[in-house]
Amino acid sequence: MNFKHVSITLFFIFSSYGLLAQRTLISGEVKNDSTNIPFVHVFNKSAGLGTLTNEKGHYKMRVKTGDTLFFSEISYKTKEVVIDKKITGSGKLNVKLAVNINKLDEVVIFKNKQLTNPLGLPNWGKTPLNKEEREINFYSQEPLFMVILMMLATKQGGIDDLWYVLSGERKKFRKLQNLKKQDEENAYNLSICQDIRKHFGDDFFKDTLKIDPADIEPFLLACIPRKIVSLYNENRELELMDVLVSESQRFKHN
Repeated sequence: MNFKHVSITLFFIFSSYGLLAQRTLISGEVKNDSTNIPFVHVFNKSAGLGTLTNEKGHYKMRVKTGDTLFFSEISYKTKEVVIDKKITGSGKLNVKLAVNINKLDEVVIFKNKQLTNPLGLPNWGKTPLNKEEREINFYSQEPLFMVILMMLATKQGGIDDLWYVLSGERKKFRKLQNLKKQDEENAYNLSICQDIRKHFGDDFFKDTLKIDPADIEPFLLACIPRKIVSLYNENRELELMDVLVSESQRFKHN
């Protein structure tokens, strides 16, 4: 470091010291209605100096007339004090802070069967499992030999899983699950068949295909293996009509 750099550094050091020397050291305490408040931020906005009150609520700060002290603590309202000659003359400044009462906004509670969305849970938007589905998800669905291996390896739940298989409960619940899926699929197919009937109109089935009105729904259900549901959903109307025409001949001869 050359002499020029040393001179500049010393200049700033002594300049800062001179500015501080122009300020008077005052002390005081920060309190509420009954007790002193520890760890309050005390900041001299004019000088850029800051400190904290100690555990007894006491502080010290260098100030001069006209400086603004800012007092801040999260549980209390902030306060600003402009230093006057009386404060610098006495060397004392005690400050009282008011408790910061945060008024909450009005909360309206609605009845909600599903709290997964408000709580941000990962199963939001999913239909709750019924008893059979919970059973299937709880117990292992691995083959029997894997269940036995997991039990022998003392894996948690192994014995329960083995009982679940040997008792026939797994077979029963799987059958119930398959029946439920079949019911849901049948209900969906029926609704699509009704849409197809509405789309073409009963006159098309009666006059063109020669299907009795009472047999239109059974006829459409019989056409499901020919993928009329997917053809309708994909707006492949010409292919759908070809299937209906060809199947109507077979349906009338049965």
